[in-house]
Amino acid sequence: MKRNKYLSLLALALTLVLSACNKILDDLPDSRTEIDSTEKIEELLVGAYPNRFPTYIAEMMSDNVSEKTSFLGISTLNTDMYFWRDNNEIDGEDNTPTDYWIACYAAIGAANQALESYAELGETAQYNYIKGEALVARAYAHFMLAYLWCKPYNEATATTDLGLAYVTEPEKHVFGRYTRIPLKEYYDAIERDLTQGLPLLDDSKYKQPRFHFTTAAAHAFATRFYLMKAQWDKVIEHADAVLGANAETKLRNIKTLNAVALESRSAYYTESTNPSNILVGTARSALAYRFQTHKYSLTLQKMAEICSPRNTHPLNFSNISWEAVNSALGDGAGNIVFPKSNYYYKYVNRSAGTRVYYSAAVLFSYDEVYLNRLEAYLMSGNLDQFRRDLFTYLIPKTHNSSRPNEAYPFPRMTFERYMTQAALDRRYQGRGVDFDPSYPLTTRQREWLQAVVDIRRVEFVQEGLRWFDNKRLGMKVVHKVGDGQIELTKDDPRRELQIPNSALEFGMAPNPR
Repeated sequence: MKRNKYLSLLALALTLVLSACNKILDDLPDSRTEIDSTEKIEELLVGAYPNRFPTYIAEMMSDNVSEKTSFLGISTLNTDMYFWRDNNEIDGEDNTPTDYWIACYAAIGAANQALESYAELGETAQYNYIKGEALVARAYAHFMLAYLWCKPYNEATATTDLGLAYVTEPEKHVFGRYTRIPLKEYYDAIERDLTQGLPLLDDSKYKQPRFHFTTAAAHAFATRFYLMKAQWDKVIEHADAVLGANAETKLRNIKTLNAVALESRSAYYTESTNPSNILVGTARSALAYRFQTHKYSLTLQKMAEICSPRNTHPLNFSNISWEAVNSALGDGAGNIVFPKSNYYYKYVNRSAGTRVYYSAAVLFSYDEVYLNRLEAYLMSGNLDQFRRDLFTYLIPKTHNSSRPNEAYPFPRMTFERYMTQAALDRRYQGRGVDFDPSYPLTTRQREWLQAVVDIRRVEFVQEGLRWFDNKRLGMKVVHKVGDGQIELTKDDPRRELQIPNSALEFGMAPNPR
């Protein structure tokens, strides 16, 4: 049997991936082993998911954060991301841009090795789910790299905008040189892997399906991918495949979350058995701790801006408030965190007090899929279904703050009365002025889109998806600094992270500055 070599990117993965997930690779210190069974390939695929999160760096660059007047700590990463500066640290627990870059390409390396080893064993229909998972995982890691390091997809400029290196073979040379390809070619490769891999998936093969790209997770990823490409019909198609009938029953029940004891909420939110979660990831990270303690983060003022009872959803009257407000955790110093990332630590040296943090986070949820489809309904002109789904979504997510024990949000509220086109036109007149995407918007689309974007902001606060919206919708981002402010406009090149120094040194072209 041929001995397969894991070099460069995959070797980097060995220093980053949790040892429990890589037992098969840990057996050989020179990063080589024989992959001579489907079981070993399945173990290898555990490493095909990035073992770092982009959440912190994305959230710190977005308009969800501000400057605290009192704080517990500060870090170079926190400051650099808030001021949109280049950062080349390799930290581990802080999950820097370089950390995430390495993690993504390491995951790609694992997926590529799995594909090559599977081909060498002889592909059979019985085990095609292995190929399917590897292809979708490879597509996902490449997409997440583009989300942070490339411009948003624009059909008019995609042939000239810079993509990244789309790697489809295992590393054969340490730090091989890669050429950046046009963004269109890069996105075409993502789509090819996604569409080829999805039909091969077999959910019955997984003992813990919510840690793998199941069919539902792959369709969920497809809704995010096609939302970036503004292909609305495909967003709807893939969302329908995930949500099925009675989609509202799959949405996260915030009242149930709020009923959980404070110390257990984040664990419940990220639990793989939580029916609202589609794909859950784990990483070496102190995500929730960083959100709560750093100088630049979610403040009380930002909390009010995001979750205020007024002007953040179309039912903003008669004390109708977001239920999510009640799940936020804070202290007297104004440090706020939502229970969305469960973390724990292990002592490396107990006598010295040295410990390593690990976290879990939701990578895809039914709520994201539902809201992706909601936006696609609006953009494709299906206004009736848009209004119906908007109302359905809001009822369990809001409450009547003056009558907390009544039904959501109070019994007399009806779709026919409060979600007419005239009512939405009136409530959102003149809104949506911050949006400047690569595609045209009618006046109604622009105004009603504000409702979707506001809801997404509340639903995904401290999950990093606000930066996804800031970028793809061309929104100017403003950060408070002392008594003044700094701005990041739509065409500012700092919206794209700089390529890590380690990649630049081996010939990869930098992003403009």
